[in-house]
Amino acid sequence: MTYIKLPLALILSFSAFVSYAQPVQFTYQDQTIQLQNTPQKLAVYELSALDTLNALGIQASIVPETTFVGALKKFNDKQYVKAGSLFEPNQTLLKEQKPDLIIVGGRSAAKLNEVKKIAPAINLWPDTQNFNQDLKNRTLFLAKMFNKEQLAQSKLDHVYALQAQLKQLTKGKSGLMLFAIGNNFIPHAKNERFGFTYDISGLKSVVPPAAPQASSARPAPNSPEALATAQRNLERLVQAIKQNPDFIIVLDRGAVNTQNYAAKQHIQSHPLLKNSQAVKENRVIFVDADAWYLTGAGLDNTAFMLEELINGIKNTK
Repeated sequence: MTYIKLPLALILSFSAFVSYAQPVQFTYQDQTIQLQNTPQKLAVYELSALDTLNALGIQASIVPETTFVGALKKFNDKQYVKAGSLFEPNQTLLKEQKPDLIIVGGRSAAKLNEVKKIAPAINLWPDTQNFNQDLKNRTLFLAKMFNKEQLAQSKLDHVYALQAQLKQLTKGKSGLMLFAIGNNFIPHAKNERFGFTYDISGLKSVVPPAAPQASSARPAPNSPEALATAQRNLERLVQAIKQNPDFIIVLDRGAVNTQNYAAKQHIQSHPLLKNSQAVKENRVIFVDADAWYLTGAGLDNTAFMLEELINGIKNTK
């Protein structure tokens, strides 16, 4: 009997590929896609989904034109087709590339119906207000499609273990999540973009929950709506500092793609924050801007964010 020795990568690619006896439907929330085979050529415009796929050893071949960082840095390479932006998939190029599956979300979610005309497509925009359950749902949805359930569950268990470790450190402690734009520090509460920080960290928010937002549209600069929002944020910051949070977590928008954390200096001169006990006692954690602002709620990136908070809190003690 003759045996043929195959490269490991080729064996793994066979094990990940499944040809269904008949078209199979995959349902996520209110979306259903129908596939004949395991998708081999993926176009991914949602970075958290790209991070989760990468964590599961599933490679996209078509991605948006952007700056990839961290675990996704390899997608800057020319071997990956760049078809449009995070906001606007290049539909002409997508038609030429003929992907088996297109994943949108967040910035590109509005283009779902258009790209559905090219290939099966789905919106995997994270729901960070239900962070843990949503991460599990999105991860297992992708894992089932690619026969990666065992690895997915192992990675999810690692995330849960990190959360338990973090919450042990933050037990009975309060926190304030700030989004910094220049020298402007905006408090984020539950139901706001980065309000999930309290849920995953176990820190008690010193900012009352915000009303659920029907729209994420930003008011025009210097408009009455923008000025009213700025005044409201200032009042919320005043009240938050009065609560004397044990920890302050800062996401510096200006550090995205630059790693230039000017907020570290701005917070020391801010008329309100500089006098807070957390700042005076160096209980401030400046999180990785690219991981939190760009990649977001992906499987490996969530583990990275949790490890960052764990190390940050340990280093402030």
